[in-house]
Amino acid sequence: MATIEVPVSKVINTSLNPVPQYILSIIPAVLTAGAAPKTNFIDKLIRVAQCLSCPFIGLFYTCNVKNDEITTYWLRKCHFMEVKIELKELVKTQIPYKPVGHHAMTIIRPGNIAKFIEQTESNKFVRETFKELAESNKTVLEILEEECVANASVLERLSSLTLAYYILIGIISGIMRLIGPIICEDWPYIPLAFCWTLPAIYRRSVHGRLLVKDPEMKLKNNKIYVIKNDDNDNELQTHIRVVLTALASITVPWISVFLAYLTPPIGFYCRSKYLAVLCSIWSLNNLVAYIHHWVEEKNKTFDHIVHIWFTVFGVIVAMLLFVLALLISETSWWVSLFGQSCDVSGICPV
Repeated sequence: MATIEVPVSKVINTSLNPVPQYILSIIPAVLTAGAAPKTNFIDKLIRVAQCLSCPFIGLFYTCNVKNDEITTYWLRKCHFMEVKIELKELVKTQIPYKPVGHHAMTIIRPGNIAKFIEQTESNKFVRETFKELAESNKTVLEILEEECVANASVLERLSSLTLAYYILIGIISGIMRLIGPIICEDWPYIPLAFCWTLPAIYRRSVHGRLLVKDPEMKLKNNKIYVIKNDDNDNELQTHIRVVLTALASITVPWISVFLAYLTPPIGFYCRSKYLAVLCSIWSLNNLVAYIHHWVEEKNKTFDHIVHIWFTVFGVIVAMLLFVLALLISETSWWVSLFGQSCDVSGICPV
């Protein structure tokens, strides 16, 4: 195989190419999607790596966790107690999963206990206990809200909009390449592949609620009491939203592969194949993440394996993006690494 000489001047010129700029612009977007209220810097990096390797993780939090639930989402399952009414008696049990997504449950609050109390009209003790649990939840949630949540500054919101601008411009430019002339120096399909970060950017810029402290550190040994949601319509909508989130995370990035392949010249330096590798990793990991959410940590060994898997693939995806940034404008490097099938020197000069 031929060796590749990389002069310093060529590396600098390559870094000034729009493609590395596109990749640099999506780094803050991934950081936004993978933001976690962890105190340890390594834990924060692990979360970002997991989101980079599995878009479903960031999309699930953005699209399925309400604004008033952003603190409880980060709590471990051991902090939740399910309240059941059995033979007109109130029973509290530990739940084996976090009450989100397919396992969503209703947090008992003073404003929603009326329908639960109606079921126990003949038992004053149970009614009073429900009210006490609602007040307990209210106190705990207020503490978490005051201690852990802050509003994003104007600068943070504008920065998020700037990220959205780069991604949207890349998407529009990529679509226009289908009908425009052949351009060898630019290749804007990276932003399209990372369009799954847009919901997180939208949430940051519009709602502007940020977690600045780890709720685990503030909750300590307190419990949050939840009850099964008896509203079948809301439950069905929740299930549909989770399924659509999974399908979107699996399928949407592949649009960039098809556009890259269809952009003249067909195949476009084998880049569509390179993107296909990236999207294959995402699709596999998104499917694994959805299955993991469905079984929801019931198997601790599987849970640990999944988290290590996502972290390792996050590093792999980061390396693939770095290599792509270097390769993108050098047709000779593609040929040297991947063979003559990537040679389009007759159309785009080396």
